[in-house]
Amino acid sequence: MSAAQGYATRYSAVQMLAFSEAVDKTFGLVVVFGGIGVVVNVLLLYIFVLVRGEHQQNEQYRAERQRRFGD
Repeated sequence: MSAAQGYATRYSAVQMLAFSEAVDKTFGLVVVFGGIGVVVNVLLLYIFVLVRGEHQQNEQYRAERQRRFGD
């Protein structure tokens, strides 16, 4: 094996290691920030459902009060 072939093999191994680390870090960041996005969206959906339910309860209360007292 010549010196040029040895250098090319070592360079390829270093390059693959750097690529592997970059892929690992990128994947980790995607998982972390994607996970945060999912959690935030679930919380927003939960809040929306609660607000909508409370609005419906208020409408029912007002309709019942209107029916009873004629306000």
